[in-house]
Order: sequence, then C-alpha cells, then structure tokens
Amino acid sequence: MPDRSRYHHGALRDALVDAGEALARAEGLEGVTVRRIAAACGVSAAAVYRHFPSGDHLIAAVAQRAREIMARDMFARLDAAVDKPPIDRLREVGESYIAFALAEPRLFSLVSMPMTTPPDRPDDPNAADLVRDIVLELEPPGAVDEQRVASRMMLAQASAHGLAVILRDFVPDPGARAMLIAGVLDRVGVGLEA
Repeated sequence: MPDRSRYHHGALRDALVDAGEALARAEGLEGVTVRRIAAACGVSAAAVYRHFPSGDHLIAAVAQRAREIMARDMFARLDAAVDKPPIDRLREVGESYIAFALAEPRLFSLVSMPMTTPPDRPDDPNAADLVRDIVLELEPPGAVDEQRVASRMMLAQASAHGLAVILRDFVPDPGARAMLIAGVLDRVGVGLEA
C-alpha cells in the first residue's frame, strides 16, 4: 500500500491524476473510477473530494492529462515539420493523432470521451488550438472566414478521429493501416485545400 504521508500540500491531487492515467493505460475508461484511483493511492474515496468537487471532476482531470499527452506528441512531431506547408503539417497532426490512438488505445478512450464536466483549466498544450493555428494559415491573407475555419477544423478532426477508431477496431494489419492512413489523409488534404 502506498505511503499516505507522502501526500502533502496538494501532492495528492497530482497523485490521483497520475493513478488515473496509469489505470487508463492499463484498463481504459472502464478502469478509471474514483474508488480504483483512490485505492491506487492508498487513500479513501472520501479523500478524493478534498481535491475534486466530484468524481466527474477527477475523471475530467484524467481525460485532460490524456489529451495533453497526445498534444505533446503532436507538437513534438511538428518540430520536424516546421518548414513544411500548412497542409503537410495538418497531415502530420492527423498522423500523430492516429498513431497515438493505435499505440495507446486505452488511454485514447479518455481523449475522445464525452465530457459532462469541463476541466478546471484549459488544456496545455491544446491540440485543438494547434489545429486551428494551422488551419488559419490556409486562409487567404486578411480574409479569415470563421465558418470556413470551423468547417476545415471539423473535417480534419473528424477524419483523423474516425479513421483512428476504424483502424483500431477493425484493421489489425499494419500494412493495411498504413495504406488507409495515406489514402484517406491524401483525400482529406484535397478537401482542406478546397
């Protein structure tokens, strides 16, 4: 059992999120419960509520951690693509999203879960902001059309997410996955540039 005395001055809050992340990696969303997280930290479930107003707030913090891990992967991948045109960088982001979903399917289940309770702070880093920043580069200078930006963001995000879920659940062959990723993202790129 973990040593409860190690949790001082807010350290339990971070430990609870760490334990939630570990449970998510091992078991997916189903393993991320207040009782299981508290037990992993060696504290009572009641102790959780000294750091989070509800169990939903704890789950939201764990989901936020998962999104931030994925976003850091995206930013790292873009470091190597800094000189590429915007459409190629969007493709890198899409490939990174799909790679994360396939490499971390259980943790990914929290990235895409519906949120009943928003996190207590904005994601940092934020993958949606990253996508928006790149999509804005596709806009004509001085003529940003917010409806077109929102549509392009939705096309990029929905395509990457849908493809990730389909590949994860129905296409186990790595060669077939690579072919589908290349083909679908090529078509999405054509649509984003239209």
